[in-house]
Amino acid sequence: MKRNFLYLAVLTVFAVLVMVFSSDRPSTVEQLAEPMFVPELSAEINNVDRIEIIKAAQEEVASLRKSGDIWLLEQTGYQADWSKLRKLLVDLAQSKVVETKTDKPEYYARLGVEDVGAPNAASILLRLHYGEHHTAILVGHEAEGRTGRYVRLQDEAASALIDRNIEVPTETLQWLDSVIIDIGASEVAEVEVIHPDGEKVFVTRISADQTDFDLVGLQQGRELKSSWAVNSLGSVFAMLEMEAVQAEQNVDWTGAVRMRLLTFSGVEIIADLVESDGTYQLRLKASHPAAAILSGQSPDNPEGDVDKQAMRDTQERVESINSKVAGWAYGIAKYKYEAIVKKPEDLLKPVATS
Repeated sequence: MKRNFLYLAVLTVFAVLVMVFSSDRPSTVEQLAEPMFVPELSAEINNVDRIEIIKAAQEEVASLRKSGDIWLLEQTGYQADWSKLRKLLVDLAQSKVVETKTDKPEYYARLGVEDVGAPNAASILLRLHYGEHHTAILVGHEAEGRTGRYVRLQDEAASALIDRNIEVPTETLQWLDSVIIDIGASEVAEVEVIHPDGEKVFVTRISADQTDFDLVGLQQGRELKSSWAVNSLGSVFAMLEMEAVQAEQNVDWTGAVRMRLLTFSGVEIIADLVESDGTYQLRLKASHPAAAILSGQSPDNPEGDVDKQAMRDTQERVESINSKVAGWAYGIAKYKYEAIVKKPEDLLKPVATS
């Protein structure tokens, strides 16, 4: 009995000691918690309205500013890629410090967090503005053998390894929304290509259920090279990407090839294409030709509400396209240009010789 009592007494004393010592120490979760790299940014993320990206030798990659619901490249006013910006801001706001690194300037270059004033600096400077304040972050090398990237606040000596692999493109074009327009082949009803010399290609189909386009004006005795050669005209605006962009007045549009594309919903796209100084330039304009007809329908038409909603949806799409492309000339890939500016002979088998 005495032995059992002594055993219980020892356990009680041990439990009391554990409680005393543990009350003065953080929990395991608290001990392992990693500090936020930029604590204030999570609260200010929605207030960021300007971002500067600067690389070696203080060369500006991009200066981006918020304009209403979109972001624009300040140098040109062209629309920025919001998906990249959103990911960048979220990653920065949620980044946690995995490990504090060197605070000695002579070792910064090893981590790629040296000042961008150096001509061969590997770092990228991000300057995030919100209200009257800003945060300047030097983004360095990706960590080897582990997830994360080395970073340093520009006004602090200590660098750090964070748990996010922050991606910062170093070319201006990479910060822009590279997709010019996206109209899938299934949406297209007809395509017409008009050359300056009067030659035309006109392909059409009566419904989206029709697999192949018909080449209008196919001469008797001539054959198509393939249905693909004709059908490819319907997909030229599917996820069409640019290689460059500039103001359309900077391009001489004399002798341009004109393309007209019409969707089943009524969106009409007029495109001008020209070869200029070894580049292939494109400009676009969207419209809704049937809008005037539909808006004049009788109010007693039982299908009027449906038609009006469809008209509004189409008009919204037209406005969305024009808000993006109006006033711009896009450099596109040569193979894309050649896929658009087809002539009739490009779609036909050679004439058989006897």
